[in-house]
Amino acid sequence: MYNEESAPPALGERNALLNAVVENSTDAIYVKDLQGRYLMINPAGAAFLGRKVEEVLGRDDRELFSAESAEKICEADRQALTCGTPLTIEETITAAGVTRTYFTTKGAYCDAKGKVAGVFGIAREITDRKNMEKALKDSEERFRTLCDSAPIGIFRTDSDGNNIYCNPRWEEITGMSAPEGRGKGWFEAVHPDDRAELNRDWLEVMASGRGYSHEHRYLTSQGKTIWVRGLANPIKGPDGKIFGYVGTVENITELRQARQDMMKSQKLESLGILAGGIAHDFNNILTTILGNISLARIQSHDPGISTKRLEEAENAIARAKDLTQQLLTFARGGEPVKKIIDVRGLLREAADFALHGSSVSCEFALGDDLWPVEADEGQLSQVIHNLVLNAVQAMPEGGTVTISAANVSSAQTGKRFINIAVADTGSGIPEHHLRMIFDPYFTTKQQGSGLGLATSYSIIRKHGGKIRVTSTLGKGSTFYVSLPASEHAIEARPDSRTDVPHGSGSVLVMDDEEVVRDITQAILEQLGYTAECVKDGSEAIDLYRKRKEAGTPFAVVIMDLTVPGGMGGKEAITPLLEIDPNVKAVVSSGYSTDPVMANYREYGFSAVLTKPYRLQEMSKVLQGLLTL
Repeated sequence: MYNEESAPPALGERNALLNAVVENSTDAIYVKDLQGRYLMINPAGAAFLGRKVEEVLGRDDRELFSAESAEKICEADRQALTCGTPLTIEETITAAGVTRTYFTTKGAYCDAKGKVAGVFGIAREITDRKNMEKALKDSEERFRTLCDSAPIGIFRTDSDGNNIYCNPRWEEITGMSAPEGRGKGWFEAVHPDDRAELNRDWLEVMASGRGYSHEHRYLTSQGKTIWVRGLANPIKGPDGKIFGYVGTVENITELRQARQDMMKSQKLESLGILAGGIAHDFNNILTTILGNISLARIQSHDPGISTKRLEEAENAIARAKDLTQQLLTFARGGEPVKKIIDVRGLLREAADFALHGSSVSCEFALGDDLWPVEADEGQLSQVIHNLVLNAVQAMPEGGTVTISAANVSSAQTGKRFINIAVADTGSGIPEHHLRMIFDPYFTTKQQGSGLGLATSYSIIRKHGGKIRVTSTLGKGSTFYVSLPASEHAIEARPDSRTDVPHGSGSVLVMDDEEVVRDITQAILEQLGYTAECVKDGSEAIDLYRKRKEAGTPFAVVIMDLTVPGGMGGKEAITPLLEIDPNVKAVVSSGYSTDPVMANYREYGFSAVLTKPYRLQEMSKVLQGLLTL
């Protein structure tokens, strides 16, 4: 277009401009007469033929191209002359030994009289683009072939998590066809109980742009539940923007079952290691008990000697009780039932127990003024047992375990701690294993169970402490335990020779075991109390209500925590509190791992009595309740 102030260029000027465009174009531009002879061609077209412009003019395609290419060109020219409108085609042609692909527009041109005089053409080379398209197509075909034959499920999503592709194996695993899995349809294959967690994790992945890994269940259309592991990684464009995800789905049902079987096996192996040591000590304890009772019976004519024998048997039973608590707290640690204890004695006893039958010696470096700690004696003994046992397993040819303990005060907070170290002279732990050393079931030892250190970690954390490890290959490892020190004095152990305080009052005893009811009643009567016994919680509730309504209420109720197939103390305490908000209830059990035993006041109980118990312990609990 031209404005009013400018005139159109003259014909000669227009021809010069047109000629400049043609001469400098990178597209091939040419004109041929009706016989196919080139009347005009620009330098780009001549360059494709490997010739100069003057070498092309006057020649036809049969002289310039291969026979096959010339025939294709001539056929395209004939179509262009007859179709009436310009024709656009792709041409793959060979000239001068080189094959190239062109995107060509051809048409008929007319002379000054309007008569068709020949063919014009404009051709743009697209060889590189076609090669790239072919390479992409080949790559996609290879990818599809690989995916179709892959032994794991493969899927691809858009940036919003909509499924746009899934391979045949994915269909087999999910029991869902590819069309059914399109978009958000794949989510229907996820087990209903796992959908909320999976959806939350998937949304977090898309928001963060990181990779994804998750184990969950699929519920197939056939009603079969399987476990799968899903992995996905983002697909990013040149600008770094995520435009989709590609991932895999693997059926791990058998793998999980094998893992669970292995875990069961490891648990049994771990329990076997502990049970072997406990059995050894129990045999020694039973020997002590039977031997002393036998001698007491024979020497009954001498009260002094028989009393001493019975005291020895009673002390041995107390050691058996401690071993039982170790076994009960082995697997998980449970909620600690704390009391003030002496660390020195505990360290020596636990270490001696773990070293039974080994070729490892033990050295102690314990301060004489160690502060006491408030802890579950059985659980803390289990920690030391596990650490020493770990050291023994690290030294199969023998060696030395060094156990040290010292008082430490924090300069910032003033808090007091007891630092305990258990060091061995074994082969050490590789650095890449140190970060997994407290993981459940992780072990590098043939005799190891993989549970001991994980249990120890849990117990120490529940006591408000810390545990860590350092190791040097070829020199050994050291485990460090830090526990809060107690401000209270150590509780003295009951002495059977000390006079036991007696009392009076009526006590209700509930226990499902008749022998326990009988011995508890005998102990209470020996202490001066009267006792009535029932076998479950419902009977205890009825009897307590009747006695209260009759004006002769029980002073104390002692209830077993659990009753198989019936109502235990855990369930009975609530109705009892409704009957009498001031009821003085004592919970009794041999399972110290139950949280009720550790936090009995939170459940409505006034005191706790751990089985087995001595006459002295019973007296102490009752005196504490009745003198309030």
